[in-house]
Amino acid sequence: MSVLTFLSDFGADSHYLASFRGAMHQSDVNLPFIEITSRIEPFDIVEAAYLSAMVHADFGENSIHILATNVVATSFDRHIAAYYENQYFLAPDNGTLSLIFGEHFEDYYRIPAPLNEQKIQNIYLPFIAKIKVGESLGGIAEKAVDVNIKSRIRPVNDGEELRGTVLFVDHFGNAYTNIEKEEFQRFTENISYSIQLSRHSSLDKVLNNFSDVQDGDPICYFSEHGYLVVAIKKSNAEKLLNLRKYKPIIVQKR
Repeated sequence: MSVLTFLSDFGADSHYLASFRGAMHQSDVNLPFIEITSRIEPFDIVEAAYLSAMVHADFGENSIHILATNVVATSFDRHIAAYYENQYFLAPDNGTLSLIFGEHFEDYYRIPAPLNEQKIQNIYLPFIAKIKVGESLGGIAEKAVDVNIKSRIRPVNDGEELRGTVLFVDHFGNAYTNIEKEEFQRFTENISYSIQLSRHSSLDKVLNNFSDVQDGDPICYFSEHGYLVVAIKKSNAEKLLNLRKYKPIIVQKR
């Protein structure tokens, strides 16, 4: 079943989101509405892209995803849409979508926007109403050129170390990195290794379940979406290990 999802940096109980939902109920858009989160760090398109990349495949084919990050109190005359992995994506032309799709994706379309329009509902809802499910966006929009492209933050592998980065910290203080399972397994295949969590803390293995450690112990595991996560059982890795966003996580060969 197709749905309309919404991911933003608007903040909890924001009037911006309430305004969007009110406009949606008065529009021709008749889709179930699911808010992924409004708690993206203000203006942080990297976090927004990371979260969207983790969850968009969990929604039904031809769902429509709005990524409204870095749009509050900002006038954009450039908004873009794309069809990727059987899903529609809409966002301001600020590089967010390229962080999901990769730098070489080029099939973007321009969403018409009135000059200096600040309410995204006045831009996105009329466009969504024109989308013909499963069909190319080319029938309702012009191909976008000179799209704002951003480079993903990728792990660095120098043969001795695999250096990743914390990109997201959840409500429990679990730190999600950009180290993917396949890359980690290639680097650590048939060798001993250590994962440096802080100056005084490291682990020498990745586990599958929190039941494998005691309360208060650190653990590394792979999320269901395939990213290395650092956590502390029944505690907060962000606070106790100082695993704030953009801190490096280093896997070293022994």
